[in-house]
Amino acid sequence: MYYFDNSATTKPTPEILNIYQKVSLNYFGNPSSAHKLGEEAKALMTSARKQIAAILGFESNEIYFASSGTEVNNWVMQPILKAIKQIHPNRNKVLISSIEHPATMKQIPLLESLGYQVELIKVDANGQIDLAHFETLLDNEVLLVSVMGVNNEVGAIQPVKEMATLLQKYPQVIWHMDGVQTITSQIALLREPRIDMITLSSHKFHSVRGVGILAQRQRVPNMPLLHGGGQETGRRSSTENLAGIVATSRALRKMNEIQADTKERLATYRGRIIETLKNLDWQVFAETTSSEHIVCAALAPIPGEVLLHALEAHDIFVSTTSACASRSHQEHATLKAMKTPDEISKSAIRLSMAHSTTDEDVDYLLKTLEQVTEQFKNYA
Repeated sequence: MYYFDNSATTKPTPEILNIYQKVSLNYFGNPSSAHKLGEEAKALMTSARKQIAAILGFESNEIYFASSGTEVNNWVMQPILKAIKQIHPNRNKVLISSIEHPATMKQIPLLESLGYQVELIKVDANGQIDLAHFETLLDNEVLLVSVMGVNNEVGAIQPVKEMATLLQKYPQVIWHMDGVQTITSQIALLREPRIDMITLSSHKFHSVRGVGILAQRQRVPNMPLLHGGGQETGRRSSTENLAGIVATSRALRKMNEIQADTKERLATYRGRIIETLKNLDWQVFAETTSSEHIVCAALAPIPGEVLLHALEAHDIFVSTTSACASRSHQEHATLKAMKTPDEISKSAIRLSMAHSTTDEDVDYLLKTLEQVTEQFKNYA
């Protein structure tokens, strides 16, 4: 198997699965229980929280655990936004980039029904925020800005420092970053001190599924997402997934430790893939602006789903759009925002790598791309 769909989900490493199993067996006590087993479980969770906070540049009491990145994005755009609104009742504008994940975009109708004015920030042909347009949208009416650090479909890295500079004039604006795709090679983006909130998801960096992370500065007001037993300082009641949290903290530490090597190696792989694709007359998107782990390209007019299955016949696994949209045959929303013609965007596929990607994987992919392209050349 040659796996190039790491932006959808990554394979947990043996080390992480071993940690998950050990914690499940040896620290099964409820962290809210007052007895010794509960105290041991709580101490382990506190340690994991501190480790995550240190990597992200937050305080440990600014880290909250949920069940997924989608849940965290809903927490941000609903209860937390409501709390911000209560402090600034005369402001109602929310700025969201036009290339956000469905976990954010699909909340827009709800936000508008609640009276918020939602404005989409344009992106350029490379999938990056149009800073001039962003600047025109910023004013004293803005409550919240939500922009992903690395786009999940074409991999475009957003101009975080330039956005931070523009936001200096508007200290009241809360800035949320969906950082789900940043961990493979762009952790540094998350350390911009102007960012107020970050969303992460465990299964995107070789941990188990089922852990979402919200990093939230103390200056940001909060409201409970779930009511109940008072876990996560009353903000997200539910017995914590301790084994998943501990495994995820270790996975994040590992990704931070190997970040430099990962960036260098995946940049080499990405360069080789792009060179081959261009030689085969594929169109590559966000070529100069994408994170090292993502390549998005099209062989028009062959449909992306056809290309996906042609590669799958060779035991290579890729995706068309984001995993959350591909099975339902949704359009490639990011390419549409980049003003890519439909006849081209319908042909797009995404190749996404991880630290686990090897020379052998890439060699086989390149050879197969040549074969598949030859197979379809009479239709192009």
